[in-house]
This record gives sequence, structure tokens and C-alpha cells, in this order.
Amino acid sequence: MTGRLPVRGGIGLHQQPNTNGVFTSEAVGGIPQNETTIAEVLSDNGYGTYMVGKWHLGQTEEHLPTKHGFDYYYGIPFSCDMGISAWQFQAEDRPPFHASPLPLIEQDEVIEQPTNLATLTERYVNQSIKYLHEASQTPDKPFYMYVAFNHIHTPWFASKAFCNTSSRGMAGDAAQEMDHAVGQIMAAAKDLGIDEDVVWFFTSDNGAPVFSDEYGNGPLRDGKTTTWEGGVREPAAIRWKGHIEPGQISDSLVGTYDIFPTILSIANISTEAAFAPKADIRLETGHSLGADSPVLDGRDLSPILFESTTSEVRDCLMLYYSPQDADVLNTSRAIGAVRCGDYKAHYFTETSRTVVPAVPDGVHDPPLLYNLASDIGESHPIDPTSDEYKKEMQTINAALQAHLETVDLVPCQMVSQDDGCNTTNAPECVGGSDISARVCKDPHSPAKYPQWPNCTSNPEYYGTAECRQTHPQCIAECMPESEQGWDWAQVH
Repeated sequence: MTGRLPVRGGIGLHQQPNTNGVFTSEAVGGIPQNETTIAEVLSDNGYGTYMVGKWHLGQTEEHLPTKHGFDYYYGIPFSCDMGISAWQFQAEDRPPFHASPLPLIEQDEVIEQPTNLATLTERYVNQSIKYLHEASQTPDKPFYMYVAFNHIHTPWFASKAFCNTSSRGMAGDAAQEMDHAVGQIMAAAKDLGIDEDVVWFFTSDNGAPVFSDEYGNGPLRDGKTTTWEGGVREPAAIRWKGHIEPGQISDSLVGTYDIFPTILSIANISTEAAFAPKADIRLETGHSLGADSPVLDGRDLSPILFESTTSEVRDCLMLYYSPQDADVLNTSRAIGAVRCGDYKAHYFTETSRTVVPAVPDGVHDPPLLYNLASDIGESHPIDPTSDEYKKEMQTINAALQAHLETVDLVPCQMVSQDDGCNTTNAPECVGGSDISARVCKDPHSPAKYPQWPNCTSNPEYYGTAECRQTHPQCIAECMPESEQGWDWAQVH
């Protein structure tokens, strides 16, 4: 969204054990006002900007997409497992999470609570196609549309049409529904005659969670929430008919934050022009580093896309982990791993439970080093006494040190001062969770619906998980025993 690592905005880092590395459904903090989003840049340059789906950069009004460059927003402001729904009536209710009905927002207004997940993907498609149609009517006005599906994520919801259609269980059903949805949006662009004018980016944010998707990540070690390859290596596809040669395959070191500068390049917008509007705000908020032109971690992918070059756009990737390990919390940064070329060094690992022999969790001194070209599963660490290890670690440590020198200490958005702000990692803490920051359409709903959780405005949607009622895997694994015999059709 910004072309920058989250740490530069005070996002993602744990401050104390048992605090959270993502924004909760009651987050006080969010994306800082001094950060520049791709939507803001494009809007300033005459683009229409439209977002559908998951945001998860803060759910209070000042942090919503419409306050960060998007003309229009329709979606759930965080993960679909962070609220009560027909698919997850027993939502997590422990600090820093407190369960409220899952909200659906249009612009900055709650229009549905709980969200009817059984029809959500279809509605995301319809909203996207509606905007494509509107955009096609004004060919002189360029547009940017960001569609962030809540698929594929627990509680593995799917519409009735896709229930029990996959041999890969509930996650497979969800994947098939998303695949169909993407196809519908792309087909609509073709039908409207704008397909060749659209640059399509398709990717994901992390690997499958091995704790709830038994199919895992193939030969890659571990999964979501880790810096092992199963957590951070993602497929991506970019398409622009008539401009990008089809069928190319690249194994270059790239990240999702490369989309930002790549779009700037395609749109002929300089980085100086992109960041200029917020220079004064950055100075006012104490950004001593890069106030005029903030550090951009992303790289323009044009050489790979349009020149069919095999050269790398970067030498190394920095992989933050945000661990809750006290030894790491008390250091200046929380780097989990660094990859330079084929070699990847792990300074800290956690949740390594899918490959044997197991690697102990925690800080690694000396760091673990793997050659991914010959060991994609990260199963055979290189001997620390070898010349190979010493040579590659010298390169990696130098790259890490150079990177850390560009990282400014900024206010932490994840916790509050009262949570015990770790000033080693931030000068102050401005986030945290508070029930007053939750998304709630009707805070007095118990007067009307005493049998349902507070903030309920659409109790009829607690009975819309038809797929869930009949899916053997979900009945066995997802539904509490008290619900397994419940006639959801009678919910009122």
C-alpha cells in the first residue's frame, strides 16, 4: 500500500509479550497520517480510486480507506475471523481481542453486522464489476481498483454454490470460489472492452497456516506467521496484454511493496512528486529520516516485466517477524531473516513444526543459513565453521546493517503507553486496543435483540451458513458441540 516496510510506520512490531502483531478489531492505532498510500498518489494525479475487501490498517474512521486516498470503499475492515458470524459464532474473546459481530462497511458507514459471509464474495464481485463499468464510461479518466478478498482465511467460508466442491476440504472450497470470482472480474473487463488497458496484479500476503490447513505449503517449510519459506514465499502474476510478454517466469527477489513503485513507473509519476504532498506532515510528526523523500523499500519491476531481463531489482530481502521473545523485544529491531541471492539467514525463528529435525524456537546465534537453490525446504543448515557460511554471512550481515541504518524510530501503532511501551523500539506508543474503538452499528442492540451479541443489527445473518451446516469437515472441526444439533434455519 505504501511501498515501505511496515516497521517504518510503526506497524507490526510487538512491544511486549502477549501484545499483538496485527491490528485488532478494537485497534486504536492504524496507518499513520504521514504515510503516503498508492491510492493517495494516484488520486492526486487524476485517477479514480476504488477499494473492495479487507483493509486491516485500522478500523476507526480516521484510518479507513476513504481517509487514505480511496474514493470508495466496500468491505470488512479486518480479518473475517476477528468477529462473530454464522461461520464463527464462538469468535475469539481474549485480550487484545474482544468479539463483536463482524461488520461490513461502505465508505465509513456500517451497513451490515454481522456480515453475511455466504454472499460476501459475490457482492465483492458485483461491486468490482460495477466500478469497472463506471470507469469504462469515462475513458479519459484512469482508474485504480484494489480488490482484497477475505478468502482464503479462517473460518474458510464459502457460498452454497461452492460448498463441498473441492477435494481439498473447506480451504479448497474457498480457493475455488475466489478463483471463480477473479475470473468474473477479469471477464467483465474484457466484455467492457478495457481488458487491454488494465494492468492486473495478483498475489497473496502469506502462506497457508499449517495449524488449520492440513495441506500446508508443499515443499516449503512451515507457513503463516513465520519467516520460513512457507510463510513468506508467494506466487504472483502480472498481466498487461500487448505490453508484457506472456508465459515469462521469474524467480527474482520481489515483494508486494514493489507494486507501489511499479505503478508509479507505469503511470509516469516520479517518487519525488508522489511524496511531496505530505512533506510538511512528516516533518511535524518528527520523521528526521526521509522527511522530504521517505525511504522506499519497493523496487520498480519494469525491467523484469517489459525487458524480459534476468537481472535482479534488489540484492536482498529483509524479513521482519515481530516476535514475542523477550530477548528480541529488547533489541533495536526484530529482524527474523534476511535473504541475499540464494542464501537466507535466520536470526530468529518460531513455530517451526512441519519439518524434522525441528529447529528450536528463539534467537539463533550464530544465525541459521540455508542455500535455497539446493535446499528449498530449509532442512539442511550450512555449517557455521565452513568457508561458505563465513562468506555468505559477511554479505548478509553487511546488508542488514545498511538496512537498519535507514530505519527511523517512529511511534508504535500496535500498543498504548499503558501497555508498557518498549522505548527501545519506539519513542512512544499510540495504539493499543480499546472497546470504544470497536466497529458497532448499534451499541444499544440488546434492547431489541437480547439473545444476540451487542452491536447486532442483522440477526437474520446468524443463520446464513448453509454450507457450514452440511460440510462434514466444518461440523467436526469448527462447530461447538452445542451448535452441531442446532437448526440454523430457525434462527430469527
